[in-house]
Amino acid sequence: MVEYTLYHHSFEVLGGSERVAVAVLNTLKSLGFKVKLVTLNIDIEKVKKWDNNFVVPDEIIVKHFPVKFGLYKALYTSMLTKPGNTFSTIGDITNAGYSYIHFPWSLTDNLKKIHAEDDEPYIKNMRAYFLPYKYIHGLFFSRSKTKLLANSSWTGKILEISGYSYDVLYPPVETSEYLKIKGERNPKLVLSISRIAPEKNLNNLFSVAKILKDYTFILLGSSGRSKKYLEEVKSTADNLGNVKIIEDFTRDELLKYLGTAKIYFHPKVNEHFGISVVEAMSAGLIPVVHKSGGAWLDIVKEGKYGLGYSNVDEAVNSIIEASKYENNFRDVTLNFSFDKFKERLIKILTR
Repeated sequence: MVEYTLYHHSFEVLGGSERVAVAVLNTLKSLGFKVKLVTLNIDIEKVKKWDNNFVVPDEIIVKHFPVKFGLYKALYTSMLTKPGNTFSTIGDITNAGYSYIHFPWSLTDNLKKIHAEDDEPYIKNMRAYFLPYKYIHGLFFSRSKTKLLANSSWTGKILEISGYSYDVLYPPVETSEYLKIKGERNPKLVLSISRIAPEKNLNNLFSVAKILKDYTFILLGSSGRSKKYLEEVKSTADNLGNVKIIEDFTRDELLKYLGTAKIYFHPKVNEHFGISVVEAMSAGLIPVVHKSGGAWLDIVKEGKYGLGYSNVDEAVNSIIEASKYENNFRDVTLNFSFDKFKERLIKILTR
């Protein structure tokens, strides 16, 4: 039996990149490969409960790395990768046979070439944090022959202008439960789902809410690393009066608002893909996203399946317009299903 090695830095926090790792593992096993997983952290029962597509690898190797910073955990795991029958879902360029790119942190200097750097203050303000990463990454992976799979055409653009070729492979989105949601929609109820962190551009949400006082904005937020920022966000919401923050929300709360809100507002600029946008669309909400990133180019298709904005005034107008929409974009989200991901990946691996 041919063996494949899958590298993923950690399953400690379960999110979009872990969905991809689970889907790749599932696909490799379905093709008859023996799969060895190399990671820094995994609770098998927790992952099983979280994603029913998870299959147990034939072998799990857990490495240890003392540094807590997520980016450097990813870098350390990347340094373990080797060519051959290997697959990395760590997120950046590695030495594995295939590297799935969530966002190439090593190439952030090239954001200015696609006019994206000015909209990424987080990266500009954290240069000291990223600088060692870029330097070490360049030493280990500048001559990598890995085959790149980008999570969106926007991520692919960064790879392309950096001299790399790639295939787009959209991440799998669990939409089956959301597609069943039906209910009476409140045209002035706006939903956002986001980690509460500076890089998520939540100021866009607050700027819009300040103008649309007769609308109610619900932010379902998972806690970020900064308690200070969290308190600032809560204070801003309290002062506005029409923004309700539900921190570390439950599944029932998620389903409740996916079934009652009519509009999904995504405040993030240059969203690499936008899983929450797909989830909201599958539940029947009308998406309003920034005119940048994979959310605009690959999901909303530049206005074909929703509305966009490039500034606060456009966001306000798009939300008002979305409140009148009768269009249903649920069927569009089938293009981002687990089955579609698996089908596309099999074609890539067997061609």
